[in-house]
Amino acid sequence: MYGLKYNLLLSVFLLLTLPGLAVKAQLRDTMINVGNHNLHFTLMEGKGIPIVFESGGGNDASVWRKLLEPLSSKLGAPLITYDRAGFGKSEIDTVNISLTNEVKDIKTALQQLGYRDRYFFVAQSFGGNYTMKFIATNPGQVVGTVMIDIVSPYFMTMERSKLLKREYASELDLIKKESLGFYHLVLNYEASTAVLHEVAEKINVPMTVIGSGKSPFEEPDRSLFIAALKKFADQKSNRRYILAENAEHHVFYDEPDLVIDEIVKLYQQTAFE
Repeated sequence: MYGLKYNLLLSVFLLLTLPGLAVKAQLRDTMINVGNHNLHFTLMEGKGIPIVFESGGGNDASVWRKLLEPLSSKLGAPLITYDRAGFGKSEIDTVNISLTNEVKDIKTALQQLGYRDRYFFVAQSFGGNYTMKFIATNPGQVVGTVMIDIVSPYFMTMERSKLLKREYASELDLIKKESLGFYHLVLNYEASTAVLHEVAEKINVPMTVIGSGKSPFEEPDRSLFIAALKKFADQKSNRRYILAENAEHHVFYDEPDLVIDEIVKLYQQTAFE
């Protein structure tokens, strides 16, 4: 009996004290009111500067799910994912929807969650637009960011954004029935691109840019997309560029270890200073 109790106590002690055997952080879902609507957040608790994830256009927070447990284990930081307005479980204010207002709503929600002035961002694709606007609107508050195959201003020109919107014009009624979030994303795409061009030059935070070798375009646009992203990454000395040659647009699906390692590396360099 004594031996059984001793072994049980030893097991509990090891579980609570050894990092490799620590109790796993639990995911928590919550709805946050940001004025005229609620946004759905999924959180993994932790300590230190929170890591906020910005999904690509048309995606909700679920795309990040498989990265959360490994990152929590390696960093112990708070991890915050959310469904953008009109996607997943989040509601949408169809009257006031715009990238600028959505970024304000993100800040409002983060403050309600208790995270007021220090952040680390991870963004993919169109999520880069939101992250750059957040950085520009909240100077000095974002310590670093990992950008994954984002839409760079050198690729998404105003002319290209108008063309892209025209390509969807005949499908807008169907899109509206399927997804109000994507419908308003298309309607506002030119305005969102204008915001990107307005803020991109102002971004000066430590950044790792991970590009895919199989961008979501056919040639010649694929090569143009890759070259434009590298140009953006090379623009400033505090940016680092990595090309995942065999990965598609959602690089973390094909090379999760690469993405996790780069997030950990930059977070440790910037959030622990």
